[in-house]
Amino acid sequence: MADRLVTIANFAFGPDPTSEAELAKIKLEAEGIPCLLAGKNFTAMYWLLSGADRGIKLQVKESDAKRALEILGHREQINIEENLHKDSTPETSALRCPACGCEDIEYEKFSKKVFYLSILFLRFPLPFLKKGYRCNKCGHSWK
Repeated sequence: MADRLVTIANFAFGPDPTSEAELAKIKLEAEGIPCLLAGKNFTAMYWLLSGADRGIKLQVKESDAKRALEILGHREQINIEENLHKDSTPETSALRCPACGCEDIEYEKFSKKVFYLSILFLRFPLPFLKKGYRCNKCGHSWK
């Protein structure tokens, strides 16, 4: 009885998920682990819907899964550490909502209302600059 395939990694988001998936596949094949990229064509054709399908799936035999995760684990740990250092800049970590003190804020560059209304009535978007912050918890907006 042959081993069944298991998904060990998903590549759906990021600047280029196809390249990241290909690099992971090449790394595993260099270590002697045969693998398969499932969903690659779907992601290439329907990139907008690829997140719903969890993007490109890196699959290996069930017997090779533990070793493959160990090989790819070092790469994932490095990426996580790099992202932590990027996100801990003083200007983003010090921002809080003045109304409720929550850290769950987002920077709004364009007015979403005007953007969506222009699509609805004019059939093309009109991006008007807004430039400000908005709290996702209480909805308070400020510049």
